[in-house]
Amino acid sequence: MYEFDHEDAVAVVGLSVRLPGCDTVARYWSLLEAGEDSITRRDTSEDATFVPAYGSVPGPGHFDRDRFGIAASEALLTDPQQRLLLEAVDEALTTANVDRARTTAVSVYAGVGHNDYARWVAEALAGRPGVDDQSLEIGNRGDYAATRVAYRLGLQGAAVTVQSACSTALTAVHLAAQDLLGGGSDLAVAAVSSVRVPAPGGYEAPLGGIGSPHGVCRPFDAAAGGSVPGDGVGAVVLKRLADAVADGDEIWAVVRGSAMNNDGSGKSGFAGVDAAAQTEVIRAALDVAGLEPGDIDYVEAHGSGTRIGDSTEWSALAEVFADAGHPVHVGAAKGGLGHLREAAGLAGFAKAVLSLRHRRLVATPHFERLPADLAARSGPLRPLDEAMDWPAVPGRPRRAGVSAFGLGGTNCHVVLEEALPAPVTPPSQDAELLLVSSHHPDTLDADLAALRDHLAEDPAQLADAAWTTQTARHRHPHRAFAVVRCPEEVTEAFDGDLLRRQRGHAVGDAPEVVFVLPGIGSHYPGMGAELARTDPLFASHLKTVVTVADTLTDGAVGRSFAAGPARPDPRGDRVDLRALLRRGGPAPAPRELREVHLALFCMEYAMARTLMDLGIRPAALLGHSLGEWVAAVLAGVLGPEEAMAAVARRADLVGTAGPGAMLGVLAPAEEVEHHAVEGTWIAADNGPNHCVFSGLPEAVSALADRLRAKGFTTLPVDATHPFHTPQLADAATLLGEDLRHVDLAPARIPIASSVLGAWLDGEVPDPGYWRDHMVSRVRFRTAASLALSRHRVLVEVGPGTARPWIAQADPDAVCVRTVRKSYENAGDRQILLEALGELWTHGVETDWPRLRPAPARRTLLPPRALVRRRYLPDTEPPAGHGPAPAARWTEPEPEAPAPPPADGEPGSGIGQFLAHRFRVLLGLRRVHPDDDFFHLGGDSLMGVHLIAGLKDLTGRSVPSSVVFASATLGGMTREIESWLATAGHEADHEPEPLDHGSPAS
Repeated sequence: MYEFDHEDAVAVVGLSVRLPGCDTVARYWSLLEAGEDSITRRDTSEDATFVPAYGSVPGPGHFDRDRFGIAASEALLTDPQQRLLLEAVDEALTTANVDRARTTAVSVYAGVGHNDYARWVAEALAGRPGVDDQSLEIGNRGDYAATRVAYRLGLQGAAVTVQSACSTALTAVHLAAQDLLGGGSDLAVAAVSSVRVPAPGGYEAPLGGIGSPHGVCRPFDAAAGGSVPGDGVGAVVLKRLADAVADGDEIWAVVRGSAMNNDGSGKSGFAGVDAAAQTEVIRAALDVAGLEPGDIDYVEAHGSGTRIGDSTEWSALAEVFADAGHPVHVGAAKGGLGHLREAAGLAGFAKAVLSLRHRRLVATPHFERLPADLAARSGPLRPLDEAMDWPAVPGRPRRAGVSAFGLGGTNCHVVLEEALPAPVTPPSQDAELLLVSSHHPDTLDADLAALRDHLAEDPAQLADAAWTTQTARHRHPHRAFAVVRCPEEVTEAFDGDLLRRQRGHAVGDAPEVVFVLPGIGSHYPGMGAELARTDPLFASHLKTVVTVADTLTDGAVGRSFAAGPARPDPRGDRVDLRALLRRGGPAPAPRELREVHLALFCMEYAMARTLMDLGIRPAALLGHSLGEWVAAVLAGVLGPEEAMAAVARRADLVGTAGPGAMLGVLAPAEEVEHHAVEGTWIAADNGPNHCVFSGLPEAVSALADRLRAKGFTTLPVDATHPFHTPQLADAATLLGEDLRHVDLAPARIPIASSVLGAWLDGEVPDPGYWRDHMVSRVRFRTAASLALSRHRVLVEVGPGTARPWIAQADPDAVCVRTVRKSYENAGDRQILLEALGELWTHGVETDWPRLRPAPARRTLLPPRALVRRRYLPDTEPPAGHGPAPAARWTEPEPEAPAPPPADGEPGSGIGQFLAHRFRVLLGLRRVHPDDDFFHLGGDSLMGVHLIAGLKDLTGRSVPSSVVFASATLGGMTREIESWLATAGHEADHEPEPLDHGSPAS
């Protein structure tokens, strides 16, 4: 093993490509391994100088505009090269496991090719609203390539457009690496998009030109006759090596050094090449890397396939590596792809990175033998005519050099080194939580399938994959999760009921949550015991309170948590409390009631604190009976020690109050209350279809018979005391007197009180409150309604049954449980992970690093699927630009009368006009009053056209402050109509500048 030098080195942590014959990195490597030529060739042309061969990329006119929040009209106006650039950078950041919401100090160095599209789209859309010189310039000028990426992806580092002809892409890599090493950013992207739209289908190859007359590119071959042009798109994500190692990133390769220079005037002409300058740039890159020529095994050459270009480059390579002391292999990607112009260096760089990653050297397609003059001065250079394993070199890593030389003389060379093998995450049988999110409902299934297949091929990655989905993937609105314990469960989970989905959650501010703290009723022996053994956070908080509880129960509470979890209850419809409450005897002693109360208190307190440590902090608290004591502690009313002493005293007092019984009824409290018999009271009003009676055992039994006779469904509750009834009045008075000696503070977190049916928000629940709490009805339904009036997401922090009650009260609310039922076979950690997954689908994030007891690393996962549609004009391209692809943009013409409003669209004159303009400007077929102009991709330039149209319609200059007081179609209609009806007649206004994302200069 060799030492790894982190200083002044840069890691390649992400990569994407769209090249001739391939649209993924995996497919590119397959092409390289097979030695295939992916140039598209057609029938022979009638024109003797036109060669019908071209390296075309898949789907050049297609684009997933929804992923970037771009309106259809803007997508159509934008150069396809820049659209593809956006997709490439987004995919590369995804493969680099960059969550853009958390990592914004990202620089972009990007280049684009010659634009043939601007003229076509300008002629095709002339006269349409929103189509003018400025919108066409912004959509098509290369200056905006990098800044468009930065804007649409929210990247706040440097955004620089790079142009150096055929060396553009590798120059961008060099500049991005320099940015990182200079401390300019934490992450840098080098990207390129060189795509001809409309596609030319071939090229002119006059005698003596640089184009191959045969449509084949043969770098360094004796039969070489020129290049074949092609298209290419790609992006590479770079990070300082030390940072990448510290962050546990997947490292594809390492940039050890790079350099660039220019030929100057020491050559035959502007388009000429200079061997001396090429020699110098390679030596300079080696010097920056601190390496000698003998430290290089392979060179990915520029390899243009032209006689002069190949001969010049070969001379430079032979000069640099003359004394290497071992064979230096040479290859060139152009043999299979053609010359991709600005993207040529990216294709070569990606090939070298993949060769290092796979430890394979691949053959150059069409190479057979060197011409005699090159063979005579080869020295250690060895062109690759067949694939081979890349032999290891004792004491050092494998290394490669990559060259790109631009027409005009800008030369660049980058030195690459293989990455050390990634550390292996130890195997574990713990349950794992996999999170998947997609920007579009149609892509969620595809993303799930891709992750499923990926893990099926490499099941050892399960823990790393879970960690990566939790900490390193950008969040999108359509979400799904699964909890699996082993790789074999992945397919079952993603294809079956273990997968949970939430479609269309609006990503933005996370919703606030309410903690629901249950009371006695669903407690069971051994609850939380498994979690205490496997989760350090929970175990720590549990130990804190159990230590106190053990002093009050002679260690009984601690022993209950040390025991294994209860076996599933085969009855399934009852709460099994006998194991802890009765211990096989006829009735529990007061001390046993202490154990029950304190064990439940400890469980709920520890779970609540665990969730809070994981970043899930309650905005409000909702307690049911005993659970309100835990709520009081969480709200800062009193400390856990004082609360447990009070709970123990409460249990003792209940135990001395005489026997009792309780009965659940599936009916509203108000519907059954008048059926109560003497000695029974409604103890809890839980939900619209659930209440609980409590009282003397004989009376409760009689009540059960009466209710069943009248057709009501009753449920037995394992309770031996008359909780929440006047029978506890004397005991409650004693408790209140005891609490006079306890310092009680105002609630710092609002509590929806089930005693008052009102908020405790800054008030002090005094001893009288806790006296009433012991004897009065639990108004849980009222308290839950209070909580739901402010919040939509509730978390049940304990073994409760609140979920169905909450669902009955509000079907749109979410109630997530965190503790398993006594009769469930699922493990404690599995239930907790399912809770965190369900919360995540609703936008509530966890502090994921605190969740994982054992370390894991970020790993390469499949890129997200796209929904790509064609956005090209519906007219033939200008003469000389090749055939037009089929049209896919057929919105209403600008001068056509506004169509009748569709269902839901405003029906007024202003409303119809705005609906029509929304459709035309944004490229939509149908709009709704709630549609937001800017969320749909509108910008300030489109806003100017909207305001201008309003002036034409009304004769008034409606201020932009009025027009965009509301950005929704319905709200905008109301604001404008109101202004026209009141202030609009007083004065005309000059148009005001808009500031919604487009430049003003």
